[in-house]
Amino acid sequence: MTMMISKFYRLIQSRLLWGAILVMIVFSFVIWGMVWPSGRGENETMNSAGRLDGELVSHGEFRAAHVMASLSIALNLGNELHTLPNYQDLLRNMAWQRLAVMRQIKKIGISVSDEDVAASIRANFADDHGHFSREFYNAFLVQRIQPLGYHMGAFEEYLRNEIAIQKLGNLIGRQAYVTPLEVRQTFNTLLDEHRVEYVQLTAADFEKDVKITAAQARAFFEEDPARFTLPEEREILVSTFPLADFLDENAEVSEDDVLDYYELNIDDYTSLEETEDGETRTVVADLEEVRGDIETALRRTDALQQAQEAATDLVVQAMPDRDGGIPDFQQVAQTLGRPARPLEPFTVDQIPIEDGGRELTLAAFGLEEDTYDRVSMPFAGQDNVYVLYLIKIRPARLPEYKEVKKEVMAAAREKAVADAMLARAGEIREKAGDALAANGSFAAVAKEFGLEVISPDPFTGLSGANNEDPSLLALVRQVGSYNPGEITEPIGLADNLLVAHVIERAAAEEEAFDAYREEIAASIRQSRARNLFQDWQTALISPERFEDFQRVTYDEDDDETADEDESI
Repeated sequence: MTMMISKFYRLIQSRLLWGAILVMIVFSFVIWGMVWPSGRGENETMNSAGRLDGELVSHGEFRAAHVMASLSIALNLGNELHTLPNYQDLLRNMAWQRLAVMRQIKKIGISVSDEDVAASIRANFADDHGHFSREFYNAFLVQRIQPLGYHMGAFEEYLRNEIAIQKLGNLIGRQAYVTPLEVRQTFNTLLDEHRVEYVQLTAADFEKDVKITAAQARAFFEEDPARFTLPEEREILVSTFPLADFLDENAEVSEDDVLDYYELNIDDYTSLEETEDGETRTVVADLEEVRGDIETALRRTDALQQAQEAATDLVVQAMPDRDGGIPDFQQVAQTLGRPARPLEPFTVDQIPIEDGGRELTLAAFGLEEDTYDRVSMPFAGQDNVYVLYLIKIRPARLPEYKEVKKEVMAAAREKAVADAMLARAGEIREKAGDALAANGSFAAVAKEFGLEVISPDPFTGLSGANNEDPSLLALVRQVGSYNPGEITEPIGLADNLLVAHVIERAAAEEEAFDAYREEIAASIRQSRARNLFQDWQTALISPERFEDFQRVTYDEDDDETADEDESI
């Protein structure tokens, strides 16, 4: 044994051996860390969000565009888009388009100064006198931006991007060309004066004569069952935290809190009144007059905060633990004294709890059937704070006929009425055309069908557009393309059809053309520029220029899953 140890000792003293071992270790690490040509593409895909115009896009750059796109949707289109089944695809596509546009902005060298951003804020948050209102701006940040999960810096960065995009849009819009003929045609449509007469067919006049049999309704359903698809529904548990349980009507309210609330909400206590001289003046309610209301509001705010804290405690305790264990939501809620109750399954168009309003429905449809997204964040209704738990998603599905028999019967009857109205309108149009060609009258044809002729005052496209009569508005939109003596195609309204006779079309005064020329040209150019800019943005992420690595990965995963399902 001693000999073996001594040999081993002498062996490890050998510098040559240690040098060889060191070379092997270094070589192993180099080999292990190398990216071979066959794996380089996969490595790039993993470390990048996509490729645009041959250049890789980092996850950080895409994430920034995704945040701005999400904020843009929320501010301009509202939160209800979140409920669309393809919302994530729409958002991702919008993020890529925004990223591509911002790259072009950087390439061209368009800049936005801090003063540009400040000027935009001053212009959009001004009081009645045109002066910037810090209170308006702060209220906007608190009421609109913070609930979306963003802060002031994110909003101002969004605003900076929007200004840059608008500058780029203006540059591209300069390429929009408007011909003199287009200006003239638009002028004629807007300023020519029309004198018409028309008849009106109403659905009520046809409904009494339309009968639908069970066989007809069944055949109508079987033509296209998809039109009666039952929408996705959510099965939800709700735990309720009434504000009344947290409200202390005798709680003391500090003077500083009262003053801060009064100043921040001064517009609520400001009104206009007319003086004896007939002038209008601004009147601000005295603090003492509204002190009681302010104290009540502050106590309610405190109760709301306490209710939200209690609801947040439920959310935290209902979350999976670090080992992946999932607590029983009903048991947790019961333990906290806020038992959860099931709601009747509901669709995205329904409001299951009136107090929760639309916000409750949106919160429910934002939940997912995975481990971490079944529980909602607390949100406030009028008198309660709610926490939702997703039991199950009922996917949209094609129904059996018996499930939608009532709806099918109503839809089949509605279509039959519409078809009957359209057929009658066609008869009237044909007979009126023949009568006018034979020097007859539109009124005589109307009388034959038992209809009253309506003769509105002469109108132009401009004057008629300001009218509140829906029938006249429909005529304004249609008669511009007809000549005197012609009968229009049936013009549809909500429950009516119109058939009109263009008696006369008087050309606008030529002297007015010069006054309107520039305004009309600018309007056409602006519309065309907007379309041109949108087409240009779409082209930036055309398939030959752009590749989304993550979306490709999803597609491949789906294909693999499908293959596995088929093999099973």
